[in-house]
Amino acid sequence: MNVNDSPEILRMLSAERDRYVLEVLDLERRLSFIRHQINSIEALISGYAQEDRMYHPLGQLSNLSSTQAFLQESPSQINRHPENQHVEVAAQPVVETTPPPATNNVTTNAKPNISDIPKLNITRKPGTLLLLPPYQEYSVQNAILILFRHNPTTHFHVDAIVRDLYGDGLDEDQFKIAKATVSKMLSTGTQSGMWFRVLHTQGVYTLTYEKGTTSKPPKGRK
Repeated sequence: MNVNDSPEILRMLSAERDRYVLEVLDLERRLSFIRHQINSIEALISGYAQEDRMYHPLGQLSNLSSTQAFLQESPSQINRHPENQHVEVAAQPVVETTPPPATNNVTTNAKPNISDIPKLNITRKPGTLLLLPPYQEYSVQNAILILFRHNPTTHFHVDAIVRDLYGDGLDEDQFKIAKATVSKMLSTGTQSGMWFRVLHTQGVYTLTYEKGTTSKPPKGRK
């Protein structure tokens, strides 16, 4: 190898490394989106199954039970059963609920404007559960609003919101505390018209008003 070739080889290797780094980031974004879709679908199935049991005691959604069991597993548990993934995922009603966007949307969608959402101007109390880094400078209610703005047409179950804001590392007690806080903020935000509750479900909310699908805006708001 000619010594003079070293800079060119280093440049080529650096470019190749950067290409793989970008691919890893893209795959991580896609995996995050897929996990979020699974959580959302799980919430919708749970809500509609409860409604079906209420009005149809025999249960017309019983064929979804195996899918629900699969969706209730954590991502790490799903990864431990690769032989089941193709069969179970094929049964998910993804197309009928919240279909994923085109592949190129993962990296090209413009980020929503959150400049009008104020950050916290006080220090959190010691022992308070920490939100994930993107939300740590905001109150829980404003963190929910940011999450919703990134996904304005998605129906979020409260459990999925907790995972999106706090991550998957909470133990059972921490999850209960976080869920109680998030549920309170969701209720307050609904009353003030920040977002809307999805009808005929339990604990499902969305940013965008949908006539006949979500709760109505508070009086005086459109």
